[in-house]
Amino acid sequence: MAVRIVWLGEQGISDAPFRFRRGDRVAWRRLDGSLDHDYVGVIVDGHCEYLAGGGAYKDRYVVERADGRRFAGSHLDLVKVDQEEAS
Repeated sequence: MAVRIVWLGEQGISDAPFRFRRGDRVAWRRLDGSLDHDYVGVIVDGHCEYLAGGGAYKDRYVVERADGRRFAGSHLDLVKVDQEEAS
């Protein structure tokens, strides 16, 4: 099987193991598991490398903070949050 590389928002990627979607509110997770309140924002882009049918995969997301700055992370670095958690 060949490795597939797909981007968020592409058509026909229902089997891609994206953990987050565009517009999801996320925060950076520190090594101790706590949230870094300086790195909170919404997912604006991302890509995933995977084998169709399962197995290991790599994903990266671009997150935009309220001030317009952006940072990147994977599903291991980010955690979905709601408005109250992000404050």
